[in-house]
Amino acid sequence: MSASLKYRPDIDGLRAVAVLGVIIFHAFPKALPGGFTGVDIFFVISGYLISGILYKGHREGNFRFREFYARRIRRLFPSLITVLLLSLAYGWLVLLPDEYEKLGKHVAAGTLFIQNMVFWKEIGYFDVAVNLKPMLHLWSLAVEEQFYIFFPPILLLIWKKKWPLAAIMGVLLIGTFIGNVVMSHQDAVTDFFLTPYRAWEFLGGSLLAWWHYDRGHEEEALKHRDTLSWAGATLMLLGMTVLTKAQPYPGWRALLPVAGTLLVIEGGGSAWVNRRILSHPAMVHVGLISYPLYLFHWPALSFLHIVKGQAPPYWMITVALGVALLLTLATYHGIEKRIRHNKSRWTLPCLIVAFLATGLLGWLAWDGRMGPKVPETMVKTVNAIRDRHSREGLRSVMGKNGHELFIVGGDGAQTLFVGDSNMEQYAPRIVGLLHHKGAGERGAIFAIAAGVPPIDEITTPSNPSCSAFIPWVKTLLGDDKRIDRVVISAFWYRYFTPGSAYSCRGTSLGQPDGRDRALQNFSRLLGELRGQGKQVVVVKSIPFGPPLDPKGYFKRGFLEKTVMHHELLSVKEFQAVYAPLEISDRMSEIALENGARIIDPTDFLSENGICIAEDKDGPIRHDYDHLRPGFVRGKVEYLDSFVVP
Repeated sequence: MSASLKYRPDIDGLRAVAVLGVIIFHAFPKALPGGFTGVDIFFVISGYLISGILYKGHREGNFRFREFYARRIRRLFPSLITVLLLSLAYGWLVLLPDEYEKLGKHVAAGTLFIQNMVFWKEIGYFDVAVNLKPMLHLWSLAVEEQFYIFFPPILLLIWKKKWPLAAIMGVLLIGTFIGNVVMSHQDAVTDFFLTPYRAWEFLGGSLLAWWHYDRGHEEEALKHRDTLSWAGATLMLLGMTVLTKAQPYPGWRALLPVAGTLLVIEGGGSAWVNRRILSHPAMVHVGLISYPLYLFHWPALSFLHIVKGQAPPYWMITVALGVALLLTLATYHGIEKRIRHNKSRWTLPCLIVAFLATGLLGWLAWDGRMGPKVPETMVKTVNAIRDRHSREGLRSVMGKNGHELFIVGGDGAQTLFVGDSNMEQYAPRIVGLLHHKGAGERGAIFAIAAGVPPIDEITTPSNPSCSAFIPWVKTLLGDDKRIDRVVISAFWYRYFTPGSAYSCRGTSLGQPDGRDRALQNFSRLLGELRGQGKQVVVVKSIPFGPPLDPKGYFKRGFLEKTVMHHELLSVKEFQAVYAPLEISDRMSEIALENGARIIDPTDFLSENGICIAEDKDGPIRHDYDHLRPGFVRGKVEYLDSFVVP
């Protein structure tokens, strides 16, 4: 039996494989579509190495929680503090106030190791693109640390009770793996971000560590070490090249990187792949700096996308990675190694204080008390971008089947507003008209679901409950006889655009057959509503597009942000490019055929053939396809007649 798990340079080489896979995927996703599986490789390696430390301490009777977590702090905090502080400093130069507040929120979450839960909660229709979140990659660090909050005490309990360690861990591994597979079909976002569905990956490494440490199998001269190592390398390569981000993950697909990593580690340092490739000095060095390299690479790429847009040229991406590498080397050799091996008794308290201070700075930025300077010429635009809370004044009530409704006004006859966030944007006006209504007077009910079209039989992979929306609305209509008017609105173009992820009976709405099926269902819905005696109104999409997005009014440099004149968008350009007349005209025909009224906001939101972008208070939108509440409350009158005489 070995006294401890000896150092293996090939495992540092495995770290290099993991981090390089993740970096290539983030920088050039087409080159390595499954490179994100490098995170799973990290999890297995972590479970293997950390469990080896725990087994040794428990076996020798000298394990101390204080020493264990002190080692974790010395290992993690120096580079993490550096990345968080540099990101806050650079964000101050290039981010807008709302963006800086979100960065502050993520930095604060980073010092509590709850980033995975924060990002899990944020994923949704209104969420910004993932590559515009400089701290997004820290979700994996949060998962790892959450695991090590619970795993050592569980291990200690098993040890003290003298329960069968391997059997219990095997049950935990199988249980969490099954939970992961089930959740991958029910809610892929939850499965991806939350620790309980990732725990089996750490436990796989932990069981292998037990096999090596407790049973002494690490030293055995197995005849098939090369076979194991080659098989593992093949599985990892398949994971990185065959898997794609479009597939539910982790689920069963994570078996490729997890099993591959376990086989490579089991192959041992003497196997050809481990000895000649993974133990090569260059690979070992990349593995040694893999932690700060992982921390720096994503903010470098994310800030590049923020400054230069969603598709920066490849040479800029390469330069950004070069900057990340320089920062990594400086941090590893100048900060991490010096602090990690410093024997001063003040090192640990200073790291903890610095970490908490970093979290405090993040909170101050999140709370708006420490924001980037805003020139006077930018104030109105910044205020418009931040004016985005449309539900103020609405009361939330729980309807049948757990669906949330929002109401305002009296308890007499009701107007039902149905749709996605393009319907929700009208709430401030309705609240202003009805908030004073009393018993027996008209009220309004909002049945809204962000990113869900108000059409029957629509499905999309990103929202499993999408198809249940209209059946729920029909149930509501059947139960609440007070509803005599129904207003339907949505961001229609989003659902019918070519390549749409929304389908009707298995066919994309971006294809003619899928579009026709969806419009037939929509016509049937309007006919049913009119047959029930309801007054029905269909509201088309508002004029939208990048020229109308207030964030497009800013020109960003790598060290500053300035105001630029925005382009005008004519009604003809909007209709031709952003809202094809084929869909618009078909919806008008369907509404009129079924006795419904049709409202085209473009008629009210344009002047002299030009789509209105601003009024005296600044931009009328808070992003490229939603009106800001302040403008809606005071100026959008085209729905008034459906809630007041």
